[in-house]
Amino acid sequence: MPAQGEPDPHFRTRSGRLRDRFPAGILPAWLTEEDLDVYVGEFERTGLTGALNRYRNMDRDWEDLAPHRGAAITQPSLFIGGALDSSTTWMSDAIDAFPTTLSGLTSSHLLEGAGHWIQQERPEEINQLLTSWLNTLTA
Repeated sequence: MPAQGEPDPHFRTRSGRLRDRFPAGILPAWLTEEDLDVYVGEFERTGLTGALNRYRNMDRDWEDLAPHRGAAITQPSLFIGGALDSSTTWMSDAIDAFPTTLSGLTSSHLLEGAGHWIQQERPEEINQLLTSWLNTLTA
């Protein structure tokens, strides 16, 4: 997340480049140069089509899910998000609505200091939360 008063890196001006908005310099502790090389190599090999297709299909999701509008998800569920993830700020109303929309929610965790890639940023904590939650479920 950008610092207070800094522009959001997820958006660009008409003449700007998205890459100009992201910080340069030291990588976070959870991302090594070797990790980055693997990701770059895979995107160079396969392109971004698969990743972008998810976003290209979003309008279709609304159409496909229209018959279920307003229906609660009753299955046992767990939510884990990062407090620094833009999704948890943009979608904070959805998170606030979990008691209604996720009636099967048994546990919810918003991890302070974590961003979007919580499984890389906090792997031990995520594994502990997941396995603890899974152990509460009956077969």
